[in-house]
Amino acid sequence: MPIRTKLLINFVVLFIVLSSLSLFIFYNYHQTVKQYELIQERFFLLNDISQKSTQTYEAMDAFLNKKMKSDQELYEHHRQELLDAKQLLKLNFLNENNYIDTRNYQNMIESLVEESDIAVQAFLEDDIEVYSAKQKEAFMVVGFIQDQTLALLNNDLSMFNTYYDAINKRNDFLTLTVLFMSIATFSFGIFIAYLFSNSITSPIHQLTRTAREVANGKLDGPKLPESNDEIGFLSKTFNQMRTDLMYFVKQIKNKSEQDKLLKEMELKSLQSQINPHFLFNTLNTISKSALIEGSEHVFRLINSLAKLLRYNLGVMEKPVTLLDELSVVQEYFYIQKTRFDDRFDFSVNVSEECHTLKMPILTLQPLVENAFIHGLEPYEQKGLIEIEGYSEGDHIVLKIRDNGVGMEQETSKRLLDKLSERSYKSSGHSTGLGVKNVLRRLELFYQGNETVVIDSEVGRGTTIELTLPKNWEGRMDV
Repeated sequence: MPIRTKLLINFVVLFIVLSSLSLFIFYNYHQTVKQYELIQERFFLLNDISQKSTQTYEAMDAFLNKKMKSDQELYEHHRQELLDAKQLLKLNFLNENNYIDTRNYQNMIESLVEESDIAVQAFLEDDIEVYSAKQKEAFMVVGFIQDQTLALLNNDLSMFNTYYDAINKRNDFLTLTVLFMSIATFSFGIFIAYLFSNSITSPIHQLTRTAREVANGKLDGPKLPESNDEIGFLSKTFNQMRTDLMYFVKQIKNKSEQDKLLKEMELKSLQSQINPHFLFNTLNTISKSALIEGSEHVFRLINSLAKLLRYNLGVMEKPVTLLDELSVVQEYFYIQKTRFDDRFDFSVNVSEECHTLKMPILTLQPLVENAFIHGLEPYEQKGLIEIEGYSEGDHIVLKIRDNGVGMEQETSKRLLDKLSERSYKSSGHSTGLGVKNVLRRLELFYQGNETVVIDSEVGRGTTIELTLPKNWEGRMDV
């Protein structure tokens, strides 16, 4: 979630909480004021009825005594106001608690109006006895209304006292509630601010610390936690950058080691090819063959030697095919076969589909030469070197096998130990390329996707088995 969205959500949540608190306070205040106004209206209404009933009687009495039209109109006016007040009493005052008292109060008002109307009518008809009696009854009803008004006011005052205590208690509760909600809101705001700031500053501190570690050369530290905001994007990008840096550093180290091995191979190959002892034996063989067999065989030997020298002095950085390696091994076999005649036999059995396999230059010859020098030369019986190759799934399996003197298990383990700094080097008139040099170049070329097995036992020969991936486009310059 983007930081902007987080910030907006935090503000909205805080705004909702504060607004809810304000609405809660406003609602309770409004309810209190409403209740107070209702009680006040009841008091005013009862007082108004009491005054209107007195004014109605006084206006009637003035009309009966003075017989003036204005007094009659004033009576009609107060009479109507009294009836209106009676209707308000019914609407705003009547409830289950005061139903009987209020109904009696209403009946008194109706009785006052009725007695007053009869008195006025009798007065207009000159019925002195009737209007005089009704005037007295009206006066008595006004007294009853005053007494009932006081009774109702006293009753409301008692209710108001109870209500006032309830209001005080509710106000106390409201005060505590508001105080609690204010503290809770303040604490919630601080908590949200802490979480929000921590969600930003903590990843930045981790990013800064990890960047400092990377600057000091430590590339293999733990990955930074990734999230869906901008800081998470930075962490994800930084993790990817560190992974890429580790890959490139590894590639640079591999290239450096590859260059070192190639230079070592080129130097030793060149030195071995111009080794006087090696050249002397080879040329001596050629000269003897020239004396015995004639020029055709001599030409074949010289051509084999030329191919071998040209291949060994070729471009070391360029990968070759298995067929190229087998061709060079065949020339090497031919030269050694000529030198030692029937003492050794060579056999190559590699299926045609394996010929296009890419591999580093000078892979098979050093292994074959190592088998010849260390396995067969000390061997007193007839020796045999076999090269077998076949396809197996997504891999090509190559086996270089000899029936020579073999080697101890400790020696074979040392050859396969990638952490060992000691190279098992050939001796004598050879190319001088160590077996570990060849195996290390295979590892760099195939990026660790190759498998090497050395099966050897003293007195029972040695088999080096290479399992190499098909269609691998390795590069010698990586």
